[in-house]
Amino acid sequence: METIGDPGSALVPKGNRQHRDKTTFPGTRLSCYPGRPTAPTVPDPPATSNVAQCLIQGHSAQLNGWIIRWQRWHGRLPFEADKLLSLYGPVVRIAPNLVLVNDVQSVQSLFAQQDLDTAPTAIRALRIGGHDWTVTYPQNPVARSRRRPVMVATTNKAMRYWHSEDIVYHLRVTALLNSQAVMASPQANLEPGDLPHVVGEYNFLVVWRLCLPEWLFYWLKWSPFRHAKFRVQSSDRLFRLVKEIVDEAANWAEDDAISTVHELLAKSMKAGRFEDDPTEISAEMAGQILAAITTSSALAFIFYCLAREPNLVDALYDELQSAEGLKDLEGLQLLNACITEGLRFRPPVALTGSRVVPPGGLSIMGYFVPAGTVVTTQSLSLSRQGRDLFPNYDEYDPARWLEDDKLISERRRCLAPFGMAPGAAPAATWPPSRCA
Repeated sequence: METIGDPGSALVPKGNRQHRDKTTFPGTRLSCYPGRPTAPTVPDPPATSNVAQCLIQGHSAQLNGWIIRWQRWHGRLPFEADKLLSLYGPVVRIAPNLVLVNDVQSVQSLFAQQDLDTAPTAIRALRIGGHDWTVTYPQNPVARSRRRPVMVATTNKAMRYWHSEDIVYHLRVTALLNSQAVMASPQANLEPGDLPHVVGEYNFLVVWRLCLPEWLFYWLKWSPFRHAKFRVQSSDRLFRLVKEIVDEAANWAEDDAISTVHELLAKSMKAGRFEDDPTEISAEMAGQILAAITTSSALAFIFYCLAREPNLVDALYDELQSAEGLKDLEGLQLLNACITEGLRFRPPVALTGSRVVPPGGLSIMGYFVPAGTVVTTQSLSLSRQGRDLFPNYDEYDPARWLEDDKLISERRRCLAPFGMAPGAAPAATWPPSRCA
């Protein structure tokens, strides 16, 4: 069994075995940091293995981390990570303490474990107004108790209230309008105000949090640079907006047989260590609304792809005309194919979830990954690397979802736009038409 290496060590692509100095790597012990204990032995890999994972000195490990930050800053991380997978196989270290796995069975097995924490550094960047919500709690038991009320309420109530709007800016408004009904009450109707702009800036703020030092945010919050100041404060603005929704929900007398997220969440938290703290509930609901707004990114790109295919739009229009009511939407094959292909071609989230390797380490595809290492995956690569199932992987082709049922079933295993197993978004169990 090969060793990925200890946390904090970086990665050097092995590439072809003939391009390495065999007197250096096989059977030797490589130092990760000067003065620190040596890393586990890295034996010579089997001839069929080309996984990128060799260890180098600590200063290079830090450099590798900054390279990842640079790619993330410029929005290129998903595609750069995908290139590494193409070069070096399905297990690649993309940062000193981050391993990307692109094997469906291995990822499903790992993510199904309910006792594994999620990655603290990455998820803390998603805090809202300085407060935590489901995805920012590393401890899975805490997040799981928060997630269930949202799953129940959104699954039962989401399709009962419908709002029609235009795309991009209006898609974010639509997400808020629908979220208010599901989260608080059908009577909740707060004006979105500058929410679309706030959400856009918050998305950039998450990248800033992952790439910039913490002290810089305190300075930018009071800096004379208006744009940067607004971006840093977008988290607090989002929290204050949702707090108004929570206040409305608390004052509304429930007369609906189907409970809202607020009601179920308050009951769930009251039985736990958080009780029904309004601040905790506000942060939780703000996070859920923010998560729902990622739908706008997915739909905007689907509309863009459709705009480039007028014949496909005509066929889709004809199919939609045959539907009678919302229930018929789930049976429209071309509509579902267009949405599914959009979620495959350009999923709205890059790295889809994470797990921290527990004490004792784990074996993943024949490679030992030490405790404390973060293991992640990305939906984008699950299909792009499956060339046998997706020969034209770099094309928007809804027709691939209208072929043989057995083939479609195999392809669906390579989709994870909403995450996997525990921690997946509610939409992971919905038909594509409902997600949209």
